[in-house]
Amino acid sequence: MHVDRRLLGWGVFFILLGGIPLAVKAGLLDEQLVGQWPLLWPVLLIGWGLGLLLRSTPLALVGGAVSAITFGAMGGGALATGFHGVSIASGCTDSSPATAFASQSGQLGASARAEIEFSCGRLSVTSADGSGWSISGTDRNGTGPMIDASGGGVALRTAAVRDLFGSSGHAVWNVALPKVTALDLGVTLNAGDGTVRLPGATLASTSITLNAGSLTVDLGGATSVGDVNATVNAGSGALTLPAGARSVNLSLNAGSLTTCVPADAALRIEWSGALGSNNFDATGLTKVDNNTWTSGNVLGPVTMLHVSANAGSFELHLGGTCNA
Repeated sequence: MHVDRRLLGWGVFFILLGGIPLAVKAGLLDEQLVGQWPLLWPVLLIGWGLGLLLRSTPLALVGGAVSAITFGAMGGGALATGFHGVSIASGCTDSSPATAFASQSGQLGASARAEIEFSCGRLSVTSADGSGWSISGTDRNGTGPMIDASGGGVALRTAAVRDLFGSSGHAVWNVALPKVTALDLGVTLNAGDGTVRLPGATLASTSITLNAGSLTVDLGGATSVGDVNATVNAGSGALTLPAGARSVNLSLNAGSLTTCVPADAALRIEWSGALGSNNFDATGLTKVDNNTWTSGNVLGPVTMLHVSANAGSFELHLGGTCNA
């Protein structure tokens, strides 16, 4: 048998990428240990250094092999255990002393757009009685977010761009959104940890983007939930939805997402992507074809789930509430 040395690194990478999640599920590898995959990043520097030092020598493959093994171990660890460690590796969970910024608030009308773009730290979004919104919290210098309340809506954005994650350091935001306003809600979380729990809220539409870190979104207690769109890039997310007629578009790119719906929800699921995994067969859903599943209950209002996973992991839970 002839081994193409040019493709050896890719072979090792894909073996580890798929083998580590299988080994964790089989109990052959400790999940807690595998979950430390972000800490392996210095080994990449070692591999690249060896590649430079050994270039044009018989040992030139060593550097590439070290890098391929490390990339495979990190990728397999991420698929097996999620991406909780990314924010830790970035320093965005730093608990060093911070300064409280001035709390701000405002009123919204019967319907409005609410945009939250948060980078580096911990985000909490809740619902509140009435038609008012508010924000409080801390950051490094007490500067607070940039706020745009023009046009009848509200946009909250991280104030400064000073590092890789678009922030000036670790921050904590506590945001309250009104229950009585019909909201078009957009939440973007970059390199942090967050929760969005909106009991009693009225959501005309919801758009979620997670770039590294973890985010729990619980819409199960909302009074009304329209269409939902969520994108997870190198992060670990959890989404809880009520039953009902809506379109839910979910995109995973090297990320993981768990979605919970009521056990009696009427579902139709369409699946696409490459190197992705799901648990649809294990949930007892009816498989229509290679890319489509339905629930036994198709008489009620149907939730249409469109899931695209590229090197991502998706799990569906029937009943209960999901946490990232």
